[in-house]
Order: sequence, then structure tokens, then C-alpha cells
Amino acid sequence: MFTLRGIAVSLTSFVLLYSLLSLLVLGTWRCARFLRGISASALASLLFSLRIFPLLASACVTLVFVIPAYIRLEPRSIEEDMGVPLVLGLGCLLLFALGLFRVVAAQTRSSRVTAGWLEGASVLDTGVTAPTFQACHKAPPLTLVGVCSPRVVVSQATVSLLSLDELRVAVRHEVAHMKSRDNLKKLLFHCSPFPGMATLESAWQDAAELAADDGAVDSLRDALDLAAALIKLSRLIPVKTAPAAFTMALLPGSGSVSLRIERLLSWDEIKHRPIPMRWHYAAAPILATIMCVAALYPEVLAHAHRITEWLVR
Repeated sequence: MFTLRGIAVSLTSFVLLYSLLSLLVLGTWRCARFLRGISASALASLLFSLRIFPLLASACVTLVFVIPAYIRLEPRSIEEDMGVPLVLGLGCLLLFALGLFRVVAAQTRSSRVTAGWLEGASVLDTGVTAPTFQACHKAPPLTLVGVCSPRVVVSQATVSLLSLDELRVAVRHEVAHMKSRDNLKKLLFHCSPFPGMATLESAWQDAAELAADDGAVDSLRDALDLAAALIKLSRLIPVKTAPAAFTMALLPGSGSVSLRIERLLSWDEIKHRPIPMRWHYAAAPILATIMCVAALYPEVLAHAHRITEWLVR
């Protein structure tokens, strides 16, 4: 009974904290729109951190504080009402099951769609060090597919439409997504469902596209080639394909292509204007916080136990 009660208390603490932090993130993430002098890459990282923060923070608090506090301080002989912890614990298990279902369903759908694109595909040499394939069947113009083994898929129409330089820099855009592990980030989004998070995920998608544009460009000529590729491909008749969750397309369904083209045409300005976020500035406060928590760990466990006792009453 002690173990069952501990599991219920841990799950209850996780789901309550996860819900509270998710609501807090939803209420505050729009502040990122008002940031000035921040690069697209830093903005994408910030939005990803906000989106995944409730899941990571809830898991850390539960594992580091709630479970040790229960094991250390909870009397083993006491009998308590298990009604509320049991109901909320079941709700937490349903949340885990929903996240797992979303991942499995999205991966199954993505695998089926990308397998159709890659059937009979041939290796394409674009001068970029990345596994690149020319699709024989109907496929989007240019897409990064896969999570564990990402590959770039290029349609026949794209190969025939773009020049070699335009194709090279377009593939480099997808390689930038690959280096940022953006498909893996989308998988993590599917692991942590919560109502209303779609707007934050859409904002991250837009920022990730801008960041990939910047990552693909090394010179003004590259910027002009990528802008030309976007213009040409945006005029293609859209290919009707089933949605694939774990992909990053050069021309996603959301986001403004015109904004990306304007940024590329003014590459000399945007290349030097952004000031990247100095994440290392947070190292000292984080280290100090960890040291304080370690020094006061017994007291923190006592407070954590009192809070969980209050929550489950």
C-alpha cells in the first residue's frame, strides 16, 4: 500500500505541476515577440525551451524532490484516503498514454508517407555532405525526413527547375534543420500534449525556418540563390500528399515565404544586426542555485513533503 500510495502521489504531483507550468508558458510566451536584437536561431531555441519546459521541469521536480521526500518522510503505517491521488494519478497515466499514442501514430504516418517518396529514389549529388535522394514519385519540392536517420528528399520538379547553385543552397537549408535536430524536437512536442500549445509550436516552426535560412547562407550570393529557389518553388503547383509530422519542408504550409525572401534579399543587414543570446550568462546563477539546493536539500525535501501532503488531501 505504501508503494501504491507513493506512485499515486508522484503521478499527482507531476500532472499538477505540468498543467500549472503549461498554463504559465501559454500566458507568457508571447513576450518573445517583443524581443529585439535576437537572432532567428536564438529565438527558435528560446521557443523550443519554453515549449518543452513544463515536461522537463515537472519530471525533474518529481524525481529529485517529490519521490525522495515521500520515501524519506512518509510514515509507512499511516492510512490515508487515496481518492484524489488515485484519480489524478490515473489522469497522469492517461496523459502519458496520449503522448505515446501521438508519437506512435505520427511516426507510423510519417514512415508510410516517406517510404512512398523514397520508393525507387536515386542518390542525388548536390555538393553538400548529407544523404540526399531524388524522389521518383510525387513528393514535396524539398524536405528533410526522419528522426534517427534524417535524409533530404528532393522532387524531380525541383531538380529540373533550380540551378545547381540554387539547389545546393536549398539542400543546405535542410541540412541546417538536420544539425538543429528539428524533427527530434517535433517528436518531443508530440510527447508532451497540452491544449493551446499549437500556437507556440507554430511560432517555433516559423523561427526554425528563418534560422535554417541563416544557417544555409554564407554570402550574399547564397542568399540570392536561396531567395530565387523560394520564389521558383512557391510557384509550383502544390503536391497533394498526406501530412507527415516528422518532416521539415523548405516550403512549409505555415509561415510567410515573402518575409523569408525579404530577409534574404537584405542579407548584409540581417547578418550583422542580430545579437545572439548569451546563454552562458545563466551558468553562474544556475550553478549557485544548484549549490544552494544541495546545501539545503533536507529542508527542501521537508517542504516538498508538506506540499504534496496538502495537494493530496
